[in-house]
Amino acid sequence: MENSRRPLLEVSGLSKSYPDFQLQDVRFQLPAGTIMGFLGRNGAGKSTTMKAIMDLVKRDDGDIRILGMSMPKEEVAVKEQVGYVGDTPLLNNAWTMERTLNFARHFYPNWDQDAVEQNLAYFDIPRDKKISELSKGMKVKASLILAMAHQPKLLLLDEPTSGLDPVVRTEVLELLLDFVQDESRGVLFSSHITSDVEKIADLVTVIDDGKIFISEDKESLLDRYRRIVIPGSGEKEAVDSPLLFNCQATMGGYVGYTNRFQQFQGEATGDWHSERLTLEELFVLLTGRKED
Repeated sequence: MENSRRPLLEVSGLSKSYPDFQLQDVRFQLPAGTIMGFLGRNGAGKSTTMKAIMDLVKRDDGDIRILGMSMPKEEVAVKEQVGYVGDTPLLNNAWTMERTLNFARHFYPNWDQDAVEQNLAYFDIPRDKKISELSKGMKVKASLILAMAHQPKLLLLDEPTSGLDPVVRTEVLELLLDFVQDESRGVLFSSHITSDVEKIADLVTVIDDGKIFISEDKESLLDRYRRIVIPGSGEKEAVDSPLLFNCQATMGGYVGYTNRFQQFQGEATGDWHSERLTLEELFVLLTGRKED
């Protein structure tokens, strides 16, 4: 693999046990130039995974590499290349944005003041207001400005659009798309808002009950899974196909799902048609019934 296409983030065998929850053998890779949506229900393990990647919680097992460097062995060098926004923005409410930026800039040799100024203007963040006076949306945007100020190669964002109004969410998503235009960069962002992931993600990784059970190119995933509608006049053999699951009778016939649409298309007989799923519909389907 060429160096330019080396995965920015490699997570292998990540495990962490709590009395009432376990991360189990979490594995995925994030290539350069891509955005990965990390989907899961509340409590599925998204935040624990993100914190373990950043070594904010100590993992029990597994290997984490960022730009080929090992965490936490090369933590200082790694964190110079990573921008992180946790599920709760870590900002001093008593400080203004100006003081926050002036404080943070001393920790990063790659601090880019021009980029900071551009993002302050883009997000219309006031410099002189205390963080406590900012809205939730403004605090998220302030956290993003700080995370991107040192020109990182990788952004790790835990639920960055949760609770934001549609206008602010769109601004944040557009900023992430612009960030990866430099194909040496990448973004991993966790979310339970599937519409945000569908808008901008190249890759989708789904976690449920502490386990990764799918990590795939978004378009390939949406092509592979389809809803199959078989009218009452359709051939019974299509309903009985081993390539269908969750097949149910309806007022007009049958509805089922397949995760091997190309194969089903080549083998199915009779009267039927397929419907492409939204990512939200697919997420509900996947977390309700896991396929081998």
